[in-house]
Amino acid sequence: MEALHLDFSKVTHAYPNGMIPLICTLDLLKREGVSVSVTLPSQNNPRWLFSVSNWAHLMSPDRFPAEKTANDRHLVAKRFNAASEQNSVVNEFLDVVLRNMEVSRSVIAGLEWSVNEITDNVLNHADCPDGGLIQVTTYPDNHRVVFAVGDSGRGILASLSEGMPDLETDSQAIGEAVKAGVTRSPQAGQGNGLAGTLRVATTSGGGFALTSGRGHLGVYGGNTDQRQRLRWCDFRGTLVCAEMGTDHAFKIEDALGFDCPSGHVPVDIIETNYECDDGTAFELRLCDETTGFGNRPSGKQLRTKTLNILAADTSKPIRVDWTGVPVVSSSFADEFIGKLFLELGAMTFTARVRNVGMESLVRSLLDRAVAQRLQQANDEWD
Repeated sequence: MEALHLDFSKVTHAYPNGMIPLICTLDLLKREGVSVSVTLPSQNNPRWLFSVSNWAHLMSPDRFPAEKTANDRHLVAKRFNAASEQNSVVNEFLDVVLRNMEVSRSVIAGLEWSVNEITDNVLNHADCPDGGLIQVTTYPDNHRVVFAVGDSGRGILASLSEGMPDLETDSQAIGEAVKAGVTRSPQAGQGNGLAGTLRVATTSGGGFALTSGRGHLGVYGGNTDQRQRLRWCDFRGTLVCAEMGTDHAFKIEDALGFDCPSGHVPVDIIETNYECDDGTAFELRLCDETTGFGNRPSGKQLRTKTLNILAADTSKPIRVDWTGVPVVSSSFADEFIGKLFLELGAMTFTARVRNVGMESLVRSLLDRAVAQRLQQANDEWD
């Protein structure tokens, strides 16, 4: 058996758009019988990054434990190899965004549509035994969400050649792949995923990059870079990187004009996960949340998520269901409910936020948090 050792000991910086294709390449080598071992960076910060991003585990699962998404503003690198796993990572991705950034419903719909399409492409077209990898990073201060999806499958040229046998290069295949309606087979899909994701990313003020084999396409700031790379740059798989702007006004139906009837907005996570059955209100079940209830960062994430849900439809209230939450910290109560009361104002908070299912201790802590914030507001007006 051949052996490969990767020494990252001198690495000081690493990013998903480089690590995801590297891990995919290692997957391919392992399938071909190569034994892989890893030395992590010597410096504490990059070594920590390799662990918490899940890169270390994905490269050497026997040596390094898996990391799980918790209270962070990132979705760690995760593998998906079936529709159920794809659905899970997409929901985790969107939950990270909702908890960390205030975003419009159109942006949420654009993100959800794009990541669903790109991850679905992996399952339907890549023909990869290891499935795909996805990693997401949010940049609240810069109003950006960046995701990378990669696989070690057969690549775009081999896939499209089934229906377009005249294609000769990876660059030609990529050029066709980002055209609306182009697919290897109508039975395998509509061929709008890459084209739509490119349009959503650029319409939102972000960018898009697609790499497969020796072909590469990048679209950033209105500039397009498409080329056939050198022989040694051959990536045996496919990598999609997209950057979405969250502060740029756009309509998802305009970005997806080829795929959406006029005025139609695709079903999104707000509707499927947070609307009540009768459609008259939203519901946030705190027992289903993973943030915990013991500190200010957790309270801030749930406040941000609540504001995003409320902004999705200003005509609907939200039921915050505390059933199954026996106790919260005072700092959590203040950061979540106290500051939510202050931000919305007394009238809007009373009209649109309905706390239900609370234990008496939790109710007392929430009441005190609201009273203290109300007193603070009154003092500032005096």
